[in-house]
Amino acid sequence: MYQGSSIIIKNGKTSIKNYNSTLDTMYQIASCSKFITSLLVGKFYEKGKIDYDEDINNYLRKWKCPIKNITLRHLLTHTSGSTDKNGYLGMEPQIPYTQNLDLSVDIITGKDYSKPFNITEKQGEKFIYSGSGYQVIQLILEEISKKKLYQLLEQYIFKPLKLKNSTGKLLYIGKHKYKLATTDNLYRMYPETAAAGIWMSCNDLSILSLDLLNGLKNDTSKILKKTTIQKIFEKSFCILKNKWYRGLEPEITFEEYKGEKLETIGHGGSNYSYEMFLQIIPEINYVRIVLTHYNPLYFTSWVRDIKKYLNINPSKIS
Repeated sequence: MYQGSSIIIKNGKTSIKNYNSTLDTMYQIASCSKFITSLLVGKFYEKGKIDYDEDINNYLRKWKCPIKNITLRHLLTHTSGSTDKNGYLGMEPQIPYTQNLDLSVDIITGKDYSKPFNITEKQGEKFIYSGSGYQVIQLILEEISKKKLYQLLEQYIFKPLKLKNSTGKLLYIGKHKYKLATTDNLYRMYPETAAAGIWMSCNDLSILSLDLLNGLKNDTSKILKKTTIQKIFEKSFCILKNKWYRGLEPEITFEEYKGEKLETIGHGGSNYSYEMFLQIIPEINYVRIVLTHYNPLYFTSWVRDIKKYLNINPSKIS
């Protein structure tokens, strides 16, 4: 059974579309997990526990980066020089696994399902997408706090916003309380929480996005200060001829709207079983979220029709 949800919010008006789903049905948000992780980094920055431009080895104990002067800014903007080009295959939910600090180390060193964090290019000069770079960020946050990443997500993001359908935990079949959008229970689990493993609902993502917009507008975010959100959203690295930038994680582009080019904050994600995108345009108080199933083995014409129904093209401002 194919499922999908979308929500568009513009200047207080909301448009919702669901297909065999509800706004509270949970999907893996795949690489958009990196955006959520960047908010945690922002929180630790606010608390004075990290600095974006400090050598990451000053925070690490169980593993050390082989190259000096790699910073969180490099990792967040995919400019560390790591050439892992990492996308994760995930694993079947029947496989016993745990989320712990040592697992993060195994992922970084390439012992588990992935290429290692391997720096071959000069840092700060080139955009090279690095999933394992975000596992280094996960390791930093877990070592500093002595907590697991899913616990930090709950403490600093999900609980303050009262998000009931969001988690960073590994969800085993029959052993969780959540209502998931699944393909006959064939979803895959991603222990790479920071890079790909967070689950959220369309409604929860919209609450989070509106909270960030409120923070930018009048400093009333429940999770971050206005100055911190501005820092995360500022253009930190130019990727493509002044048309595509990276903030301290999110993608920053420009969309045409009524003859003007508006700055757009966004992120997409595609795991083995799920596909999504998030788009925020602060200038017009605009949020657009689409969560869908995606299984490359069964990509049929009706799946394309449903994507069209949910308006999956992120470049179109409705």
